[in-house]
Amino acid sequence: MKATGFAPPPTASAVVADARRQVAGLAEVIWAARPAGELVATVTELERLRSVLDAVELAVVAEVEATGAARTEGWASTKDFVTAVAGERKGAGGTAVRLASALSGDRAATGAALAAGRISRAQAQVIVATVDLLPVNAELRATAEAMMLAHARTLDASDLRKAGLSLAAHLDPEGDERETERRLRREERAAHLGRFLTISEDGAGGVRIKGRTTVEDAAVIKAALFPLAAPVPTAPGSCGGANSGAADGAKGGAAGGAAGGAAGAARGANGRTNGGANAGCATVGCAHDGRDPRDHGARFLDALVEACHRLLGTDVLPTCHGTRPRLTLTMSYLDLLDLAGPATTETGESLSAGAVRRLACDADVVPVVLGGASEVLDVGRAHRLVTPALWRALLVRDEHCRFPGCTRAPIACDAHHVRSWLDGGPTSLDNLVLLCRAHHTTIHTTPWQVRLNPVDRRPDFVPPPRLDPEQRPVRHRPPRE
Repeated sequence: MKATGFAPPPTASAVVADARRQVAGLAEVIWAARPAGELVATVTELERLRSVLDAVELAVVAEVEATGAARTEGWASTKDFVTAVAGERKGAGGTAVRLASALSGDRAATGAALAAGRISRAQAQVIVATVDLLPVNAELRATAEAMMLAHARTLDASDLRKAGLSLAAHLDPEGDERETERRLRREERAAHLGRFLTISEDGAGGVRIKGRTTVEDAAVIKAALFPLAAPVPTAPGSCGGANSGAADGAKGGAAGGAAGGAAGAARGANGRTNGGANAGCATVGCAHDGRDPRDHGARFLDALVEACHRLLGTDVLPTCHGTRPRLTLTMSYLDLLDLAGPATTETGESLSAGAVRRLACDADVVPVVLGGASEVLDVGRAHRLVTPALWRALLVRDEHCRFPGCTRAPIACDAHHVRSWLDGGPTSLDNLVLLCRAHHTTIHTTPWQVRLNPVDRRPDFVPPPRLDPEQRPVRHRPPRE
């Protein structure tokens, strides 16, 4: 009998193994030679592929759990099997099993979106967790799932979680709002009891600083350090000498004296004089282009040292609190009175109402009254720079950098004039938008445009034609698909 040449169909594991080998071949690609558009498109498609693989894996995991296949092969449980195969932390297998069960059951729509590559596994977990917060009502939960899937098109998992909490509170108005306050209080108390700060030698000529504290304390620390951590530009070619001179001047002045300060200033001047274009700079990787060569972490540590030097140079008595912290907190006045509901700091953390009340005893409280008689929100053409009142109003309206996909805190943002002040644009809330330093530069140097929506007076961004030929205004990051 002649052989027919018929080949049996491959197993599912063989198909996956073949796909893995094909994708692994991309590791040999010289990405430096590929255009920027291809690099971005490749990462996007890889993330969509990751979602599809996650969907397939979770579907198989659900079946492994239902049939007891892992136990048949000698594993104690499905979660132990998944944890071992994935090489994840303890507990990851249980999380995967629960997610697989949800996606193969009531949350099938979320599973379909994951299988289509429209959402990520992290977003799917957030959607399932949000729906589980609601009462067991099929219609209510289906509505919530559909709304969360719509939000997932433009929000990452972190922002989607915030949207989910708001949605759960809206769909379940009978929920106790004080539960959030109680949870924050419990977390703050645990963090307070576990607070510590250690400064230990690292054995390599330096020290290692490590610690943990509450969000309340961290907000005070950030409020003091952020102004001192701002980048310090220097004259091109003199960055090394100028920076070291400035540091020596600060140390000399704080340690006691005009003599130390003068010596530091002299060293700084000497560094500027003798530094030359490249000579005398010990900063590795410095381009001598006048920019501050320190990264964010270095600037923050320098700010901590500078703050301590300034404290040593003051006549503050040990029994005095010194200069009181000044924080901007946004919350409802009624929530503050009732001790219900969190407040949001300028850097995006949530504080309980109890913490706000404690800060109010020893801090300058700045009320934000939009349009009130005591707050001038439109300074017109009289001033180019934003006033403190106008800045607080802009902070409340925009909350963070409004460029699509960016959530940098206001402390790292600028107030950008939508219509340039030089072109006749007023310094008013209707002509301002909050942008971080990077996206402020993007708006000024690229075809991206920003404008205020005529309906709700909130910023819309118009992408360049190469990203969207129709140039449709957007507010969030573009959807994955």
